Amino acid sequence: MAVAPIEKVEVLAHAGIKREFLTSLQEQGLIHITETDIDEFGLNKRREEEISDLEHTLYRLNHALELLAAWGPKKQKGLKSKPRLDSSNRYQALIGDYRAELDDIEEHESHLNDLNSEIKFLERERSFLQPFIDFDVPLKYLEDTEWTKTAVGVIPTPNYVEFKKRAEDDLLCFCIIGQDKRQTDLFIIYHKAEVETIERWLKELDFNFLYFTEPILNRAKDRHQVKDVLGSLEKEIEDNKKKVSSLSKKGEELAQHKDELMCVYDVLFNERTKLLSSSHLGETDRTFFLEGWIKAADKTKLIKKLASYEELIEYYFRPPLPDETPPVILENKKLWKPFEIITKLYGLPQQGSMDPTVALAPFFFIFVGLTVSEAGYGLLVGLLCLFILKFVKPRGGIKSFLTLMMFLSVAVVILGTLVGGWFGFPIRSLLVLDPLQDPVSFLILSLVLGFIQVWFGTMLKMISDIKQKQYLKAFFVDGGWLLLLPSLVLYGVAKIPAAGILALVGAAGIVFFGAPSRNPLARFFGGLYSLYDISRYLADVLSYSRLLALGLATSVIAMVVNTLCQTAIKIPWIGWLFAALIFVGGHLFNLGISFLGGFVHSMRLQFVEFFSKFFESGGQPFE
Repeated sequence: MAVAPIEKVEVLAHAGIKREFLTSLQEQGLIHITETDIDEFGLNKRREEEISDLEHTLYRLNHALELLAAWGPKKQKGLKSKPRLDSSNRYQALIGDYRAELDDIEEHESHLNDLNSEIKFLERERSFLQPFIDFDVPLKYLEDTEWTKTAVGVIPTPNYVEFKKRAEDDLLCFCIIGQDKRQTDLFIIYHKAEVETIERWLKELDFNFLYFTEPILNRAKDRHQVKDVLGSLEKEIEDNKKKVSSLSKKGEELAQHKDELMCVYDVLFNERTKLLSSSHLGETDRTFFLEGWIKAADKTKLIKKLASYEELIEYYFRPPLPDETPPVILENKKLWKPFEIITKLYGLPQQGSMDPTVALAPFFFIFVGLTVSEAGYGLLVGLLCLFILKFVKPRGGIKSFLTLMMFLSVAVVILGTLVGGWFGFPIRSLLVLDPLQDPVSFLILSLVLGFIQVWFGTMLKMISDIKQKQYLKAFFVDGGWLLLLPSLVLYGVAKIPAAGILALVGAAGIVFFGAPSRNPLARFFGGLYSLYDISRYLADVLSYSRLLALGLATSVIAMVVNTLCQTAIKIPWIGWLFAALIFVGGHLFNLGISFLGGFVHSMRLQFVEFFSKFFESGGQPFE
């Protein structure tokens, strides 16, 4: 339950070793670099290295990796971990001509995009011409003559009768190309002298002119009809698709460079981070000045690292000043380390606030076990996490989360056996409490656990106030609640007079010291109002009834799945197949929602009911 001690480090060194020095610091990962107050020290802020080209290269690499992921084989050959390079040889990735590879990838993408765009254009032209496949007039004849205009268009079929009548009255000839219930496709020829009249009533009848595009007309040679142009389009589309297919094979060949380019990306990304960090330094013509934070336990490592620059460097360590806010590093033993994820999801502790990880870990462990309450589910999740940790070997946050899930699966196996079952089948000889038969006892257990955690959170608040030397608040207000709450419960349950007296003593401490006012009357009534917080404590404890609700839900759904299996298996011949599908699918579904619900609601109990008693977040992470 500790936040690692942090100290300030200041380094003054010769400008000639700046790049090498920053590279060394980055490999060690010991210092959180902060921005130097250049005005206070009379320094310059320069960035000699231009990072715009580097950022452009990173953008190209990222885009190329996305393309290679799409072009590469879709079937993965089992799970595999990401490649990892040691600091001594990771820059070997830059030796290859990766820029030429990027050029090849981008050229390949451009060619593919051109072909796909051409295919889409041709397919739109084909869709446009498809309704006119039976139009047996050569497309060259659609051009206007000296005396006539020609056109193709569609008219709503209900308006066709009126169209036919008016066409007979005016100088308009037509033929039907195609017709259905919705629309009629027409080819029309009319005299130029009647253009205004004809086009006016055509508009009244919702006649829609269709115009063959220039590329279509250019494809129509001599006496080619629509079907001839369609044939030409089909052939060109097919040829382009063959080219795309051929290029896809080349894309698979290019995808073989994916791992290599991933390494290059990581190395260049680190270079970018280093260059951005260098912008925080203060400089003169011959020196640079660096400020940052370091974990006190890492000072020896840094001193050994700086020994090689002994003639060119000076450094100084000091504790944080009162007005400084150092970054936060959580430092817990291996057993509690995975539970830091829960703390970090809420926020890191402020300076002076305690790390709640160890305090929440046993409660979170028990709560997830009670809410999931199916030992078989815990075994499956535990084996899956163990498999991924052993064979995929994830790192960082994913590794921590999987380790946490391993811990929680142990809780589910233990508590699931004691208060639940194995895939809906309880082991009666090991069952300590059956929530389906005795939900009241399970509810009482949930509320007792809630009361213990809420009371424990108040005790941690008392410890925190003592560390901050707020002794009156710690002993009389926090101590008053610590005395009042259990005494009140004990008096209400057993009617013990001594418990009632202790409850009054605790309440008196809250009343007389709960308000900060110096006015005795205001202090008394303010403290009296503070007693109203007992309703908040009651609400917090009642929130733990969700442990009963979630635990019951998991058990009931598991039993329902088993009942459905027993019903399905009675179906002749194929009943066993339906039963197996229901059993596997139903329990996998229940496993997913129960672990999700158990994790989220147990986390909520920590954040809302527990952390609110003593924890203050807002710390900045150490980077």
